[in-house]
Amino acid sequence: MKSSNLGTPADPSKKSGSRAWAVMAMLLVFMLINYADKAVLGLAANPIMRDLGLSHSEYGLLASSFFFLFNISAIAFGFMANRFPAKWLLFGMALVWGLTQLPVVAGAGFAGLLISRIVLGAAEGPAQPVAMHAAFKWFPNEKRSIPGALISGGGGLGGVLAAPLLTLVIINFGWRWAFLSLFLVGVLWCGVWAFVGREGTADRVSAPISAEPGAAAAFRVPYRRILLSGTWLAGFVGGFGAYWTSTLLLAWVPSYLETSLGYSAVAAGTIVTAPWVLKTVATFGQGALTQWMMHRGVSSRVSRGILGGCAVFLAGSAMLLVPLVSHPGVKIALITVAFSIGAVKFAIGQTINAEITPPAQRGAVMSLTVGLVTLAGLAAPYVTGRIVEAAGDPTTGFAIAFAIPGTLMLIGGLLAFAFVRPERDAARIAAHGRRIDQPKAAATPT
Repeated sequence: MKSSNLGTPADPSKKSGSRAWAVMAMLLVFMLINYADKAVLGLAANPIMRDLGLSHSEYGLLASSFFFLFNISAIAFGFMANRFPAKWLLFGMALVWGLTQLPVVAGAGFAGLLISRIVLGAAEGPAQPVAMHAAFKWFPNEKRSIPGALISGGGGLGGVLAAPLLTLVIINFGWRWAFLSLFLVGVLWCGVWAFVGREGTADRVSAPISAEPGAAAAFRVPYRRILLSGTWLAGFVGGFGAYWTSTLLLAWVPSYLETSLGYSAVAAGTIVTAPWVLKTVATFGQGALTQWMMHRGVSSRVSRGILGGCAVFLAGSAMLLVPLVSHPGVKIALITVAFSIGAVKFAIGQTINAEITPPAQRGAVMSLTVGLVTLAGLAAPYVTGRIVEAAGDPTTGFAIAFAIPGTLMLIGGLLAFAFVRPERDAARIAAHGRRIDQPKAAATPT
């Protein structure tokens, strides 16, 4: 027998855990860059409108153009994520993000900036669901709340860091230099990810309810069973309202702070970080709280569904109150809550979607969800621009525009309280599933 003094092999679980968190760190930075790319247009809204001679509605069209192909791309890449390694899908997306900044740096006018934003949107559409899918390959369901919060919270962290830094670049060097900085950061991420990125193996030992252990990769259900469940539909409404709000934060809130509330560009760039800070804290806090609650035996309905509903309802209430108060401090506090807390729904919603969906279909369902929810992003900037322009007075126009997402989030919160039931719907959905290597008759329970 060989002596035990020769040493023991490294614990594979520890090695896998280290790799999982290295991948998670890269995915967090990936989402940080993703949101910085989105935010730069809103931070440079006034100088862009001034330099290119754009009206509010024309700038609104430019902001909305980001979402022209966003939804279609998100859905298409979601089905690709079921078949191709997430590592290289993410690499390709980030590379395109960087390259789309170059025409702007080279002096593109309205048409060039429009095309650049359309292509950027197409490349960013699948970012969050594919990143979530990649992360969930490393963690089982009961440990996905924190990774899901990190992926979703990467956007908030991106806003916290990007808003003041990009504002300084815009003020001191010009708005085109902000796009150049994003090109450099994106290319650098691609270089590191090529060496760090890997595919996880957690799905190989998990399967949906009613499936045989180890059969996760071959287990499928009709997509309509997932998309017509009360859990998915209620989550969609709340997510739609929250995404409308997040798009306004990116596209219009900096301009609103300057034109309606009278703040300088520097002050507006500083104030707009407050929603990003609270969004980041709330998203990360939700992940830790949800995982702790589930560890203590609290149901997913409460720890995910009710918690997410409360967040969206609170954000909607604050949004509707913003135009009604006049005290500057109270107004900024309400803006901070209105444009931040609802984003908790993105992390919770996708974690719930993963809970009720077989792993083999997870990438597609999460991307379908993003593709449909982000239709709000296609409408919000342009609709807001038209409302502000038609109102004549920006203050009145923004008050009307803010009522739309406020109402949507209130409704979404109420629906979450009543209909988000992940455990029940997961069991119902799985009951209609089957192994793809089995005949259809075998899928019917006896």
